[in-house]
Amino acid sequence: MNGAEDVVEIRRFRLDLPPPEVESLAGLLDVRERARLETLRSAEHRRRFTVAHARTRQALGERLGLPAVRVRFRFGPHGKPGLDGDAEARDLRFSLTHSGELAVVALSRGREVGVDVEHLDPSRDPVRFAARWFPPDESAWVAGAAAPDRLPGCLRLWTRKEACVKATGGRLVQGLALPVGTAPHPQTVEGPPGFPGPWTVMDLPAGPAHAGAVALEGPRPFRLLERSTD
Repeated sequence: MNGAEDVVEIRRFRLDLPPPEVESLAGLLDVRERARLETLRSAEHRRRFTVAHARTRQALGERLGLPAVRVRFRFGPHGKPGLDGDAEARDLRFSLTHSGELAVVALSRGREVGVDVEHLDPSRDPVRFAARWFPPDESAWVAGAAAPDRLPGCLRLWTRKEACVKATGGRLVQGLALPVGTAPHPQTVEGPPGFPGPWTVMDLPAGPAHAGAVALEGPRPFRLLERSTD
């Protein structure tokens, strides 16, 4: 693989669009996506789903030189989506995440990718959350942090784990024990027996209201490339 392939392209976009734009974007969804949309009871959730998936189609179509409506997907055992089509399409890997009104799409060539963002909800108790979900050393690290750093630190660990799981196409419960490290620099994460890996994990600058992380298959470093969605 050459150096250009060790780039993860990041597209981020808002989900709180006005109704006419949401209605226009809904026309890009396929039959499967529309069926999923019908299962969502909340108008807010339907809006977020519509914008997130339509914008993802637009980003993928732009990379492939296709109209968004012609982007086709295939799905792994646990529902991880990949692109269907020719070799170029199948070599383009992607991951979508959204939290609150922010969505992020990560795209990579040749290496599986996962991305996660989480809203920094001040009502969440990071110490209790970490004690429930993380190994003892990680929950102790969260509890020992200065009060303003506990929630960002907790969600740094969570988004790193979630990004690795999304890259593997596995289930979140498999990734809760992953040793993703607490330092702010990129980490190489080795999975337990039976869990794919290794993965290179990098924190994603996601603004003051979110924490985020990107995981890329393999131990080689990579860089993030921000692209406008407009």
